[in-house]
Amino acid sequence: MTGKLPREIRLTNTLSGKKEVLQTLVPGKLTMYSCGPTVWGQIHIGNLRTALASDLFFRYLKRVGYDVTFVRNYTDVDDKIINQGKKEGITAEAVAKKYTVEVEKDYALSGMREPSHKTTVTGHMKEIIAMIGQIIATERAYVVSDGEVLFAIEKFPGYGKLSGKAIDDLVAGIRVEVSSKKKNPLDFTLWKPAKPGEPSWDSPWGKGRPGWHIECSAMASKWLGPKIDLHHGGEDLVFPHHENEIAQSESASGQAPFARYWVHSAHLNMGATKMSKSLGNVMLARDFLAQYGGEVTRYLFLSAHYHSKMEFTQEAIDGALTQLSRIYEAKAKAKALASESKAMPDMRAESLWGSFAVDCEKTHSEIDDAYANDFNTPGALGALFTLIREFNRLMAEPLAKATPAAILGAQELLRLIEDDIGDVIGIGRLEPAKFMADLEGIRVGRLAASGVAKPSDLEIQALIQERLDARKTKNFARADEIRKELDVRGVVLKDGPGGTAWEYK
Repeated sequence: MTGKLPREIRLTNTLSGKKEVLQTLVPGKLTMYSCGPTVWGQIHIGNLRTALASDLFFRYLKRVGYDVTFVRNYTDVDDKIINQGKKEGITAEAVAKKYTVEVEKDYALSGMREPSHKTTVTGHMKEIIAMIGQIIATERAYVVSDGEVLFAIEKFPGYGKLSGKAIDDLVAGIRVEVSSKKKNPLDFTLWKPAKPGEPSWDSPWGKGRPGWHIECSAMASKWLGPKIDLHHGGEDLVFPHHENEIAQSESASGQAPFARYWVHSAHLNMGATKMSKSLGNVMLARDFLAQYGGEVTRYLFLSAHYHSKMEFTQEAIDGALTQLSRIYEAKAKAKALASESKAMPDMRAESLWGSFAVDCEKTHSEIDDAYANDFNTPGALGALFTLIREFNRLMAEPLAKATPAAILGAQELLRLIEDDIGDVIGIGRLEPAKFMADLEGIRVGRLAASGVAKPSDLEIQALIQERLDARKTKNFARADEIRKELDVRGVVLKDGPGGTAWEYK
C-alpha cells in the first residue's frame, strides 16, 4: 500500500449522510482537523477512543501516500477550566497547562503519533479576533451593548445542513429563558465580555474572551486554510459546535464548503449510557492505561468500527486480551519458523504450504480493502484472523517442516501483522515475549484486585492430577469443581489427546 494512493477510499460523510469517495482539494495532499479536549481535568476513555480514531485516520492516510497536514487543538480557556482553577486554588492558565501535560501523557501511553500541529486557543487570539471582525463585516454578526458579539444564524443560509436540524424546530424546542440581547434565541456567542477575575483579552468590542465555537474555526483556518478536506470529532459535537463552525468559517472566508468531509466517532457507552464526566460514569484513560497498557487499549477501541457505538464491558476487555494473545502466539510461531536457516525442500511438506503465500497476498488485499472502506478496522482484523487460523492449522500438521515455502509463509504473516496491521491500527509490533510478560502482569494485577490468590505452577499441576484421579473414579462433580476453581483463579484447562494442558487467561 505504501507510496501509492489506493484506487478509492470511501468514508461516511455526516454532511451528506452517505458514504462518499474521498477527493481532496489538492491531489495527493490532505488537510485534517480534529477537535481535541478542553483541558480542565484528565480525559476519560471515551475521549481517548475519539482521539485514537483520529490517530487511525492520520496513520492510514499517510500510509497510502497522502501528504497529510493534521491539526489537533486544545481548548485552554473555558468556564470549566476557570471553575477548576477555583477548586484547586490556582489560575485558569495553570490548570490548562497542568492538564494539557496530562493529556499528552495519555496520548503517548496509547501510542498516538504526533500531529502536524498542536494548537491552543490562547495561542490564536489574534486570529480569533480577526475572524470575528470579518464576520461582523458581512453583517452576519452583531455587537450588543455590553460588548458581546453574537452570530445571527438567520443571516446564514443553510444553517442546520450538517445536523439536519431546522431553525423553526429548534426555536420551538427552547424551554429556557433566552437573553433579550439576542435577535434570535439560537444566535450564539462569538465574543463574551470580561468578568472580574477571569482571563480576558483586548478586542475592538472591549475586554473579553472568545466563545467556544469560533476557536476551532480560527485555528483550522490559520493552519489549513479557509477550506479543508476532513474534519473529525465526536458525534456529540455535530450540533451545535460543528454546525456553528460551518456558519462562522464560511461567513468569514466567503468560501464553501468549509470542510468537504465531516467524520464523527460514535460514543463509548458505560452500560446503556454515554460515558460523561457530567454524569459521573467515567473511567479515566490514565487508570485504564495503567492497568492494561497501550497495546490492549488500542486493540479494544480500534477493533470496533469508529462509527459504531461501543459498550465498555469486562467481556469486551477480555475479548481484546484473548484476540491479542492469538495474534502474538501466531507471531511467536512465525518468528521461530522464519528464523530457520537450514530449510530443506520436502515435496510433501511443500504441498501443505503451497497455497499459503497466495492466501497471504489475498489477505493483504482484503486488509487494504477494509481500510479503504470507511476505515473498517474490524474487517481488517477479521481477514488477519482468518489467515492465522490457516497458519495454525498448517503448523499442527505432522509434515509441517521448515521448508522454503513454510519459511516464506511465516515471513509473509509477520509482514502482515507488523506492517499492514501494526502500521495502521498500531498493535502487533511488540516482541511476543514482551507482550506475554505484559499479559501476565495484567492477569496478576486483576487477580490481586479481585482478592483471588495466584496459584503456583506446582499447585496447578497438583490440582490437574487431582482432577484426573477424580475422573478415573467417576467423581465428575469434583473434577468440575477443580476446573471452575482454576478458572476463577485465572487458569484455563485444555484437555487433549496428550493429556491436560493449562494456560493463564
